[in-house]
This record gives sequence, C-alpha cells and structure tokens, in this order.
Amino acid sequence: MVEYVLDLAEYAVKAGLLLYLCKDSIMVKEKYRSIGKVLFFIQALLIGFWLSHSACVDRMLYGNADGIINNSSYSIVKLAVTFLSSFLVMDILYQGRKLAKSYLLLVFYTVQEMSRFIWHSIWSLTLNGYVDSLNEKIILQELETERFFVLIERMQVWSFFLFAVGYLTLMCVVFKMYKRYLAEPVDEISRQGLFFLMLTPVIGMVFDVLWRISFYYQEGAEVEFLYDRHGSMYVVVPVIAALCLVCTVSSKKIYNDLMRSEEQKNSLLFYKQQLFDMTAHVRELEQLYDGIRGMRHDINNYVADMEQLLFISGEHVQLTEEVKQEAGQYLRNMQCAAQKLSMQFSTGNPVTDVILNRKYQICEQEDIVLSGDLLYPVQLGIEAFDLGILLNNALDNAIEACRKLNGEEKKEIIFRGYVKGRMFFFTIQNTCDIKPLPRADGILRTTKPDEWRHGLGMSNMRSCVEKYYGTMQYERMGNLFSLTIMLQGVRQDSC
Repeated sequence: MVEYVLDLAEYAVKAGLLLYLCKDSIMVKEKYRSIGKVLFFIQALLIGFWLSHSACVDRMLYGNADGIINNSSYSIVKLAVTFLSSFLVMDILYQGRKLAKSYLLLVFYTVQEMSRFIWHSIWSLTLNGYVDSLNEKIILQELETERFFVLIERMQVWSFFLFAVGYLTLMCVVFKMYKRYLAEPVDEISRQGLFFLMLTPVIGMVFDVLWRISFYYQEGAEVEFLYDRHGSMYVVVPVIAALCLVCTVSSKKIYNDLMRSEEQKNSLLFYKQQLFDMTAHVRELEQLYDGIRGMRHDINNYVADMEQLLFISGEHVQLTEEVKQEAGQYLRNMQCAAQKLSMQFSTGNPVTDVILNRKYQICEQEDIVLSGDLLYPVQLGIEAFDLGILLNNALDNAIEACRKLNGEEKKEIIFRGYVKGRMFFFTIQNTCDIKPLPRADGILRTTKPDEWRHGLGMSNMRSCVEKYYGTMQYERMGNLFSLTIMLQGVRQDSC
C-alpha cells in the first residue's frame, strides 16, 4: 500500500511539473479555459500511474501480469505510450502548432529521463555502499541476521522515496532555470527556431533509448546490469545526462541571445533607415524653400520685364503680334516655374506634403496615376516622422509593383488617410500582377532576388505600427493589392 501511495505522489508531482513547464509557454483553448489545465493534470497523473501498475498492460507488453521486465528495452514502450497520450491530450486542450507542443513534451521527458539517470548513479552507489557495510557487519558478527533483513526491508521503502525526491528535485531546478530563459510563448518561436531548440532534447531521448536497451538483461535467474559489466558507467552516464540537461537549458539561452542580437541589428538598420529618410526629407524641404526664395527674389525682375513688353514710358501702346507672342511665352515660362514649386497634395504637415508630392512626381515620370486624400492627424499625437516612414515605404512598394506591370495594364495607386475616434486609418491600393508571399514572421517577402538585403522597409513599417499599438493587413483581390494600416492615437485633442 505504501508503494502505491508513493508512486501516486511521484506521478502527481511530475504532472504538476508538466503544467509548470506549459505555463506561459502555451495557451489553453478558449472553450477549455476553465478546466483545460485540470484535465491535462489528471491525464498525466492517471496515464502514468495506470501504465505503471496495470496488470493488463504488463500482460500485453511483457506476457506476464507481475510487472517483471526481463529486458530493460521493453520499458521504452511505456515511455512512448506516455509521450503519445500526453501529446494527443495537449493537442486537444491547448492551442498552437503541433511542432511547439512536441518541443515542450520533448523538453519535459528529456529533463525527466536525464534527471533519473543522474540521480540513479548517485542512488545506486549510496545503496551499494550501505548494503556492503551491512554485509561487513554480518561477517564481523556485529549485526544479527534478523536485524539485517529488517534494515534491508526499510531500506527498500526509503530508497525508492529518496530516489523519487532526488530526481524530482533535480527536475524542479532544471525547469526553473529553463523558464528563466523562456521570454516568449513557444508557439511564437519560428519553425527554424523550434528545430534548433529540439536538437538537444532529441539527442537526449536517443541516449535514453540506448541506455534503456542496454541497462539490464535477465536470463533465467541471472540479471546482468550495464553498471556491473562496466563500472565506469557510474560516471559516464551521469556526465552525459548532465551535459544534455545543460545543453537543453543553454540552447534556449543561446536562442534568446541570437534573437536579441537580431532585434538589435534590425533596430540599428531601422534607425539608419530613419536617418536616411530624415536626410532626404530635409534635402527636399531645402530645395522647396530655396526655390520659393528664388522665385520671390526674381518676381520683381519678372514684373519689370513684363512692363517693358507691355508699356513704353508709362504710356500704353498698341501691342504688336510679336510682342504678344513674347509676352505669352514669358508668362508660360513663369507658370512652368511656379508649377515646379506647387503642391499637388496638401495634408497639413510639411513632411507628409513633401513625401506625397515627391512620389507624385515619380509617378508622373513612370506613367502611374497617383490619387487620393490624406489629412494629417494632429489631434492624435502621431509623429510626422513615423507617418512619413509608413507613407514612404507603402508608396515605394506600390510604385515598384506598378513598374512590373506590362504596358497594356493601367498603372494606378489610390491612397486615403482618415481619423475615426482615436484611430487613424491609412489605406493604399495599387494594381499588381504578382501574388505577395508572406514570410514566417508575417512580413511580406520581397520579390527581389537578394532577399536578405531587401524587405527592411516592411520591417520598419511594422515597427512603426507596433509603436502605436496598431495593425497592418494585406489583401489581394484580382489584380488589386490593398494595404490597410490602423494606428492608435496617443492623446486626444484638448479642445
């Protein structure tokens, strides 16, 4: 009876550790939110305990109902059944990708098995030393035989208890260290990242299978143990198991460091792009205002020249046809000069004005029709520089898509920006004949051959959108590609 109680407590602790590993790593489905964790705990507890004590299972696997396994390799079957049952129940109760769930279970069972092998070596050496000391006392007649058997019986009960406490404590320590580096839900890790992280647990499970195959073999009344044949295994096995545990934890830390380094690299590229865009905006504004100052400086000369053409000594004279043509040409030149400084779009902000009008001039050269309306959302506190990044990259992508159209298709870009409550919405539509391909991180994949050098614009756009807790959605309808951006305002108008 004591053995059953101890086993039940052991499996309860392991089920609790499995729940602890899953906490904040993977989310329960909405319809099972109230009872999902309880059901998963009960499953892990009952399946493990039932497989350990079921006569039916022992008869089916080993051909006997007394639970005696004459070959340690048979224990692999129970481990596989436990893993599969936990995976099936997890897949039903928890949301997310199957690969992420498999990784979590691999980590759990790898830590469990490696902890058992580490503690088993310590436990075995301790027990062997204790039994040898009792045998020595028997030989020296310092211990009675009846007392010897009583001590051996007590040792069997306490040894299994201490073994369970030892390896479960080690599991707790490893999981606590592992959770320290679990900075994001497992389901948010990319597919390549999960394959990288699964490498060490898979290797650990391979070692576990190999050790289970060769751990012991019983033929008749003789039992041959791996540790008896090779005493060095008392050191080799726990060292390899400890390395597997260290690698399992450190691989997550290495992955976090790599992701953090990648984020810093992207941030640096983002700031470089911002600096480049700011420099371009300043240069365009300087050109615009230099042109205005030059126009203002020359306006007096223009007026004086017109007076010379139309008046002589302040007295009006009959204009000749040649004078009329000269005056008309002069006025047309002035109109062309003024048009170069005119703004096709007026948004209420000089930064967005320059961007839209610069893109308009590019579209004119590319025979692309650019139209739309946008009013800068002053009352929402959205920085003009951030909105400029969104406009710049979105329009650049739209222009790039229109350039790839053949000559017969209409090249058109339509944009619109408007405020609704505390939200600013910006939509842009353009004709397109290439289906956009999203990457694993949700960003559209560039169609340029050197992908690693491009696609930064979309990352910059997503960074700006996340800054204002917004969203960015794509849609393809026929030959029309649509981008919708929603930004949340950071303040309300004080009026």
